[in-house]
Amino acid sequence: MKNNKYWLLSPYSYIQLGFILLLLLLVLVMAGSVPLKIIACFISAAAIGFSLLFAGAVRENLYRYVTWISQSFDTSNKDALNSIPVPVVTVTEQGEIIWYNEQFREVILLGADAQGVKLPRVFKGFDETWLAADNEFEIKKDKKVYLVSVGVHDLEENKQYALYFNDITDLKKTENQYTVSRPAVLLIVFDNEEELLKVRENERVRVISAVESLLGKWVEDTNCISRINARDRSFIMMEEQYLEKIISSRFSVLNEARRLVIEGGNPVTLSIGVGRGGNNFSECEYWANQALEMALGRGGDQACVKDMDGYSFYGGVSKSVEKQSKVRTRMVAQALVELINTADKCFVMGHRFSDLDAIGAAIGMAAIIEALQKETEQTVHIVVDENATLAQPLINSYRETRGVSWFIPPDAALDAMTDDSLLIVVDTHSPEVIESKAVYNAAQTVVTIDHHRLSVKRIQNSVIFFHEPYASSTCEMVTELAPYMHETAIARPEAEALLSGIMLDTKSFVLKTGARTFEAAAYLRRRGADTIEVKRFFSGSLQTYIEKSQLVSSARLYGDCAISSTAEEVEGVRVIASQAADELLNINGVTASFVLYMTGTQVNISARSLGKFNVQVVMEKLGGGGHMTMAAAQLPDTTLENGVAKLKAAIDEFRREQVQEEAEK
Repeated sequence: MKNNKYWLLSPYSYIQLGFILLLLLLVLVMAGSVPLKIIACFISAAAIGFSLLFAGAVRENLYRYVTWISQSFDTSNKDALNSIPVPVVTVTEQGEIIWYNEQFREVILLGADAQGVKLPRVFKGFDETWLAADNEFEIKKDKKVYLVSVGVHDLEENKQYALYFNDITDLKKTENQYTVSRPAVLLIVFDNEEELLKVRENERVRVISAVESLLGKWVEDTNCISRINARDRSFIMMEEQYLEKIISSRFSVLNEARRLVIEGGNPVTLSIGVGRGGNNFSECEYWANQALEMALGRGGDQACVKDMDGYSFYGGVSKSVEKQSKVRTRMVAQALVELINTADKCFVMGHRFSDLDAIGAAIGMAAIIEALQKETEQTVHIVVDENATLAQPLINSYRETRGVSWFIPPDAALDAMTDDSLLIVVDTHSPEVIESKAVYNAAQTVVTIDHHRLSVKRIQNSVIFFHEPYASSTCEMVTELAPYMHETAIARPEAEALLSGIMLDTKSFVLKTGARTFEAAAYLRRRGADTIEVKRFFSGSLQTYIEKSQLVSSARLYGDCAISSTAEEVEGVRVIASQAADELLNINGVTASFVLYMTGTQVNISARSLGKFNVQVVMEKLGGGGHMTMAAAQLPDTTLENGVAKLKAAIDEFRREQVQEEAEK
């Protein structure tokens, strides 16, 4: 190894002394004052002395440093490291190069010398913390990739690290080729099948042909294996490299499909489930089925991608299409009756901070269960924490009218539950927000009835998972089940409870209201529901009205969104916040409203919209969920100011996605 460039200190010292003498000469020639000349000579002498002392100290330290290096590597070690056929370099704890073998000099340094140079100057992006991490790491240099192994040598005063560079460039190319050729499976469903049954045959053929042609063109450049069938489900297998392009375009076929219009004016929508990154095609197909179920459960008109890390969603800008067929409802009703008849006890439970929809659905289901079990000794219970419910007026009214003792707290339900008990969860499908996790975990048989758009964290062990995202409310779903389970189970008190839940979630038949919603309301009216009595469940105190008015008046516009917040933890703040969010939608130009309030150290967000702005997507970005027109989120350990900032960031991100999708259209 060449040593002629090893820390050239002497030339720098000579140059420094030369500058000092030159300055002294200029002062002596130009200065006229003798004292000034004396002062200049004194300063120059001090500077020269300091420079000589500093140079001597540097030489002494350098000598000790080189001696230390020499002691660190004896002749056999140097010969051994030089004989290793990979580049090797030793560095200090600060990443300063102290020695390297000939391979490192030729391959990494390309013949140059780098003693005393720090590694970040040789390798861009090098982090000194990698040395102490005790792990291998990858680094790039001149279009090559190296896997670096670190060896530690403890000396008396310091540590030094030996880095061994293994060229894995070809291996990385092979790995990349393996990655881009991984299998992926896509399952595609045509959402408008039921609508096609209502149109003429030639129109049906035209739409199906257009959809199949669209899908065929969409994948014609992907070198895939496909079976396109708009009447059933399309099956596509392709490599990861082609799927990446599809994902980067955010599944543009969804927007292209919406340009196709069925007779009557409804646009064509597709639901796509993708399984990627599995060990084989079979696993990818299984994931694709799960993803498709998730896409359909969230209302359709979207793509869902499932891999080992979870789910990703694309699209979902259209409202859920209401299904007119009640075949599935009849099948669920029959299966549910069989489960009820074989259970020794039945428990009905909603979500935490239960509202009129959860309690109304629970009352309706409990009445059906009691009607089925009149001739047996089976019992039914509604599990609810009455200290934290938003539907206390309904509970009090029903308890006084019926005189029942159905309502029990979670701890009492846990004590009463047996292995043969049936638990029916209503108005939620997330185990994270149910009234009691302990009761849920103790139940051997679980049924889920819910209308919220499907979330990733869902109840997985339901023997019946009755989920209809197009339904206005869970009360609507229970109302449809009732005639198929027991014709006379629903009387006036139950009808009013169910109608209150429908009115709550539809905002008195304004939002998310379909033909089946009015059919359910008509059935409840025939069963004796009094709309005036139902209206009383929504009544509040004067103080509640004042607090709501203050929230509305303090709102600020953020684009077309109204945002209001309060740090006061007043009684009934959850109800007040949701009502204030509803009121804010009455302001001209407001398409979505968000009300933030504190409970302890947690920020809660109540979100509402009129349908054009998907508040569910925004709340999902903050860890919440719900519907397109009504959603919520909780931000634990967050200040109100940070909560507002996070909300605005989520709104901005949603708007950017909207702009991108509009541009793709």
